[in-house]
Amino acid sequence: MADIERDRFVALAFCRADLLFELDDDHDVVFAAGATSLLLGETGEALRGQPFLQLIAEADRGLAAEMLEAARAQGRIDDVVVRLNGTGLRRPNVAMAGYRVPDFDNHFFLALKMEPVLQADRLGEADIRRDDDSGLLEEGSYSALAAERALAFKRAGGRPQITMVKVDNLEELTKALGASDRKKIMGAVGDILAKHSLGGGTAGQLDEDSFSYLHRDDIDTEEVNSMISEAARKLFNAEVKPHGHTLDADGAGLAEHQVAKAIAHTIRSFSEQGDHALDRKKSIAQVLKGLVSDTIDNVAFIRRVVAGRDFDMAFMPICDMRLERVHHFEALTRYRDAKPGASPYHLFCLAEEVGIVHELDLAVVDTTIQTMNALVRERGLMPAVAINLSGLSLSNPQFVDALTRLLKRSGMPPRKLMFELTESVKVEQLSQVNAVIQEFRRLGYRFCLDDFGSGAASFDYLNALDVDIVKFDGPVVKRACSSQKGSDLLASMAKMCASMGIRTAAEMVEDKRTAGRVYQCSVDFGQGYYFGKPDFNPFVYAERFMGGL
Repeated sequence: MADIERDRFVALAFCRADLLFELDDDHDVVFAAGATSLLLGETGEALRGQPFLQLIAEADRGLAAEMLEAARAQGRIDDVVVRLNGTGLRRPNVAMAGYRVPDFDNHFFLALKMEPVLQADRLGEADIRRDDDSGLLEEGSYSALAAERALAFKRAGGRPQITMVKVDNLEELTKALGASDRKKIMGAVGDILAKHSLGGGTAGQLDEDSFSYLHRDDIDTEEVNSMISEAARKLFNAEVKPHGHTLDADGAGLAEHQVAKAIAHTIRSFSEQGDHALDRKKSIAQVLKGLVSDTIDNVAFIRRVVAGRDFDMAFMPICDMRLERVHHFEALTRYRDAKPGASPYHLFCLAEEVGIVHELDLAVVDTTIQTMNALVRERGLMPAVAINLSGLSLSNPQFVDALTRLLKRSGMPPRKLMFELTESVKVEQLSQVNAVIQEFRRLGYRFCLDDFGSGAASFDYLNALDVDIVKFDGPVVKRACSSQKGSDLLASMAKMCASMGIRTAAEMVEDKRTAGRVYQCSVDFGQGYYFGKPDFNPFVYAERFMGGL
């Protein structure tokens, strides 16, 4: 009867799992059952006595070890995603769950389920993006992965913390170095942060000199900072000064999507405003509470701005790469009464999230046209101007009607206006948006696909939308300058666009070296500080206007 009951429980366990393990106190396999031959290439009997962690892919071994260690004293492991070593080239994703049972010699009992449905919204390996030089996760990938692992570590009984680090003088140092030396110092910083992060791989690069890593609460962050300083001295006899802010990342009862949003907000605030952005904040929960308050304030601010047109337009030159003359400008919003540190881009994203971006877009188009008319009356002809529009606005029939009426009564020649379609949110009804774009193009307005290469949706957009210009995202341009592979990729994308009759532009052309590389990749236009900064008076660039205005 005991054998029947045991078999029944095992059968019930396989309703939830593909693999079952019992581990001893040293994490060696005592018992294994399930699809071991298929997933691991060995029978359950053959796995007995083997170290369990050797069955986990090397990249995730540290994470699995830290979860087991956290669960040793208390808690349980709930669906931590790791990859198995697998057979051949296979590295199947599994969700690892389990707990330690005092009544069974304190052994661990684990259930592993392959490719669970609950992972549908989580990052797959193909979606994880890393910086080429540091090897660290890029901001979006880091935010999502850190939230997932922080909550899993907390459920296992651990105390996760997240630290933001700003390294003073690092950006100046990297700009003075060549590509290979720049990769050395950034790689050293990346290795140090990754080594001390949870699982050895939960660290991210936020910008040129700002980073973040998720870690156990017993990590000495000051010692980590000292290691970064020492690496710079040892490699290049250079002085850099890391400093930062540490928060508890246990979530305090928050859902995973709330923790992810709080982490993303923390990262953004730190990279834009530094340490003081997180003053008096001790936990991610406090950050989220502040985020909710900020969101309410910012929505009210956006509505006031729209109603009172309380903003001005700055004009940033976009130049012909061959002639280095101004082909057109991009209009950039500058709020008159924004809170310190408030980013126009993030206010724009907030407007999209809360469904009022069409109001903001219409106000920006109206103000840009009025500003252009005033400038032309006072100073004479000027190049065309590109205005950013959200794809969500172009999906809104009321906005499209209002924009059509506004353009008709403005008297502005269509050839003088261009619209840049942003990729800040994914647009679902691409065929509907494309129909709208073609109606405006038939009237003579040009359209640019902005931020190309920033996400997996870029090629979907290019396939579905007929546009005049594609603008490559800044990180794509940065990679083109840091490696031959990145350069080849940019050149290939430029060639692909040219074959479709689409012209191309590159963001973040900040120096002569970058301009040269972008030109070699056959990109048509460049935008960045090398060509000029945004200015409320575009006529400061009048000597470089192209002919035929």
